[in-house]
Amino acid sequence: MNMKKQTLYVISGVAIVTLACTFGGWAGMGTPTTPTQVPVDPVGTVVAATMQALLTAAPTQTVPAQAPSQISGTPVRCENVSFVLPSGVASGANPEAVPAVSEESGGPWEVAPAHVKCTLTGYQLQAKFHEPGIFVYPADEYAQAHPSAAEQINRIQKILTGFTPMKETLPNVPFFNAGSLIAANIKLISFQSGNGVRALTQYAQYSAPINNRELFYHFQGLTSDNKYYVIAILPITAPMLPEDEKPEAAVPPDGVPLPTDIGPNEVYYFSVTEKLNALAPDSYTPSLDALDLLIQSILVTNS
Repeated sequence: MNMKKQTLYVISGVAIVTLACTFGGWAGMGTPTTPTQVPVDPVGTVVAATMQALLTAAPTQTVPAQAPSQISGTPVRCENVSFVLPSGVASGANPEAVPAVSEESGGPWEVAPAHVKCTLTGYQLQAKFHEPGIFVYPADEYAQAHPSAAEQINRIQKILTGFTPMKETLPNVPFFNAGSLIAANIKLISFQSGNGVRALTQYAQYSAPINNRELFYHFQGLTSDNKYYVIAILPITAPMLPEDEKPEAAVPPDGVPLPTDIGPNEVYYFSVTEKLNALAPDSYTPSLDALDLLIQSILVTNS
């Protein structure tokens, strides 16, 4: 019996700390609900810590950048950002020069300097929670304007200098008013102008089931000169996940059933993460390899 299975068997007999449930959409809402904890015995605390270590550990490797000419697809340019859309992923992109947002003109999580937003059109997946897009910010200005952005940029820099990328150390989306539930398929990726890290994740303000409506491919990176901060949010689906977060959504036979008595917990999220890590790249829609190629093709020039 391997160590992970032994850990899961032990955990089934102890209390699990779960997040407080405040169901509903989170985008544009106020401060995220703070998870509440219930007391656990010392053994339970040790086991929970062991599970957390297993939950966040994931093998990583670096994917080198490929020149756009090596990728079959559609070249796209958005202001000072260009990239190639691999065949089948999307048909184009709408460029947008987004003006600066201050505390007086937006919510605290929306504060940002003027930046570029590239919204993908004709994307392979439609009607998902997130809109497929690539965002490019002036790094120093964003860090000065938004404390969370400064923290995420610092996390990227640490990972690129050798810190282990895992759920607790990965950069979060600074303009999402919610928290990450999982981090699967973590991988370092180089792009034409710099380096970063990707993962599959889902954000929520409550302990939500992982599902195909809300799962997305998440990349964050910095250009080699540290001038630009790149974020990509690209919806993705996996065959073993339910189609949405609704309680009645069917879980495929090879999926992870929800714990019916207490709802999603650490064991559930760990199991889903393991399943996602084990899937072949082409099992996903769009293919993980195709989305990696898109990221590798990104080129940011000085505007």
